[in-house]
Amino acid sequence: MNQAGIFRECRELLFVSLTLRFLGPPQLQRGGQTIPLPRTRKALALLALLALHAGRSVDRKHLADTLWPESDPITGATNLRQALAILRRTLGQDAESLIAEGKQALRLEVGEIFCDVFALDDALHRRDIDTAKALYTGPFLEGFTEDWVLIEREKRAMAITALLSPPNTTKLPAFLTPFLGRSSERAKLSELLQREGIRLVSVLGMGGLGKTRLALTVAADTTEATFVDLSLLPATTTAPRLWQAIAEALELATLTETAVCEALQASPTLLLLDNAEHLLETTARVVHALLSRSAQAKALVTSREPLQLPGEVLFRLQPLQGDEAVALFVQRAGLAQPGIELPDDALRSLCQKLEGLPLALELAAARLRVMQIEELESRLTDRFRLLRSDQRRVDRHQTLQATLDGSWEQLSPTEKRALAALSTLVGSWPRSLAQEIAFAPNTDELEVLDVLTRLVDKSWLRIASGSYSLLETLREFLTPHQLPEDRARLVAFAQTAIPWKRRQESQVTWLERLTLHRDNLRVALAYAPFEIALTLARELGDAFVIQGRTAEGIALYEALVPQVPSDHPQRASLLYFWALLEQARNDPPKAGALLQESRQLCEQQGDTRLLIRVLGNLGMNARLQQDFLGARAIYLETLQLLKSTQQGNPSATLIRLGVIEHDLGNLDAARDSLSQAIAANRQHFNEIGLAIALSKLGYVERDLGNHAVAVGLWQEALPLCRNLGYRQEQGNVALSLSRLLTDPDEAAALRTEARDAFTAIGDTDGLARLAGILSPGG
Repeated sequence: MNQAGIFRECRELLFVSLTLRFLGPPQLQRGGQTIPLPRTRKALALLALLALHAGRSVDRKHLADTLWPESDPITGATNLRQALAILRRTLGQDAESLIAEGKQALRLEVGEIFCDVFALDDALHRRDIDTAKALYTGPFLEGFTEDWVLIEREKRAMAITALLSPPNTTKLPAFLTPFLGRSSERAKLSELLQREGIRLVSVLGMGGLGKTRLALTVAADTTEATFVDLSLLPATTTAPRLWQAIAEALELATLTETAVCEALQASPTLLLLDNAEHLLETTARVVHALLSRSAQAKALVTSREPLQLPGEVLFRLQPLQGDEAVALFVQRAGLAQPGIELPDDALRSLCQKLEGLPLALELAAARLRVMQIEELESRLTDRFRLLRSDQRRVDRHQTLQATLDGSWEQLSPTEKRALAALSTLVGSWPRSLAQEIAFAPNTDELEVLDVLTRLVDKSWLRIASGSYSLLETLREFLTPHQLPEDRARLVAFAQTAIPWKRRQESQVTWLERLTLHRDNLRVALAYAPFEIALTLARELGDAFVIQGRTAEGIALYEALVPQVPSDHPQRASLLYFWALLEQARNDPPKAGALLQESRQLCEQQGDTRLLIRVLGNLGMNARLQQDFLGARAIYLETLQLLKSTQQGNPSATLIRLGVIEHDLGNLDAARDSLSQAIAANRQHFNEIGLAIALSKLGYVERDLGNHAVAVGLWQEALPLCRNLGYRQEQGNVALSLSRLLTDPDEAAALRTEARDAFTAIGDTDGLARLAGILSPGG
């Protein structure tokens, strides 16, 4: 050790109360005297793990997951508390250096503690060979064999070897596995770096996305490039220290800002600064100065968020898609289990559920040494415990959990709160919904936009066509950070969004809103208290029918109705809507049984309005079973009930009666009923009722030989069906209209529209009728 190094260590030892030695056999000393080690290995390992993060907060969950990787979260937290208690007793008067930051994190304050690992890391950063050699007295935590220990041990062994070895002329590190896929991104990034006038490109994306691999692959294609791994530098790194790190990477004799700028000005160089997210301000200052003083230089930065510098070009990296994700998984699986054969369906399903995240794909592939791919996929419900490395990785991405923990800790409290609330949402959603769910009432829209923009910049949120979204992996990570009020806000939103405000809005507006928020309204139903869920399920009934969401609606009612007591006031309504969907699924017996029970409840509870609707669908059910006279009798009974009670609009019953009269060949009676229905629906501005009545009257006029009248009725009905998203009737009208038009191009377009509408709702009968028309002689 040189004299400066010896003096530094002696001075530190004189003014510290406690010495921690983890290089070689672990030792604890106080005042030069050895004190007993903690009575459990886990307590000692906890102290070492905190020492590796000396002075920084460490999430308790991360500590528990690292030290007890096979334990569930509750057991892990209990084990951590026990180990911490043992450690405090061991440290005695120095236990105050173990600082608990609420219930979330721990920190080892090293102000009056000497730790050999901490000192070694500092010496390695300063490239102080003599001090590093003196401190490195053996492998880290000698005698321990846990994965994380082996990783930390190998990192320092490699760093010592690199420090003591002759300078490496290769300025870009190599990888043990080949670079796969990303051909389009690679070409685009290369083109950006070659373009005149572009001198700073930042490759952005969440951790584990492959930013470093892509940047290194592109940099290797340039004439001269130098790599600087910023992940090795602590968050407290100053600008002079960063200039020094760049000078070291350039292998300069003088480690100063001036020397770096002069060297880069002398020859065109691409400087690759990797993992800048924890040093954004410092990196931004240095890069700005560097590019300002070195006209020949270009900078390629990888980070989870931009530097926010003038002229910075942002290159956002997305997860791997389709075949590229599959290719990466297959390659890594082959390394884990040579000769392995993977079923194509299971392989693609797994890669899709892993969302094309390279780190997740690699960690999952490694599990194939001990698991079948089907078991691997089934266990993805707990992906953060599953996707851990059991290899001695020397990079920072040892687990998916740790990778995301690092990104999470760099968020502000406001960003964390908003992001946790947004994780209650699924699919994609507009900014207006984000504001309602994740921000306090009356929050300024520009403030909302600012927070959302920062979350996009930090690679948490994605934005496309004005809508935001989260990867499912990130949603799962964020779920433990949600608060009860986050879900309550989503339920409150659903209570406002789902009901049709009949007097203030059209059906079209209502259905557009339900379509826009469809996925999140479904989530809100799952979160809602039981009574609220029943009300929302009832309010959605008509939408399920109109929009052809048959399977979704049946699944909801099958789950809810058995839980509803027989005397509950909502039960009759839910049975009614369930029956409508069973009719749409072409199951009249099931629909009939549900409608009969609903009718009995309506009569018992005196609910005449609902009874009228139930009777109407009992008639429809009779028609589906070819009982036309029985159906007509029910509709006539319903009209009498409507007249005597003056409750409800008779238009729906008039439509059904008109259809039955048409079935029975009573065309004049059918025309009369349907014309009355059209007038009633125009009066009440009921678009869906008007569309159906126009459509049905078109069939009557066609059969009366009035083809021009039929065409006019259908041409009025079809736009209404389109706007309402009423796919069933849209397909029927388009198909019928195509048969009466003489223009072959118009007819072909209408048949295409009919096919698309029938396909969207899985209407096999409609598709069969279309096929019959298209067949020879059809």
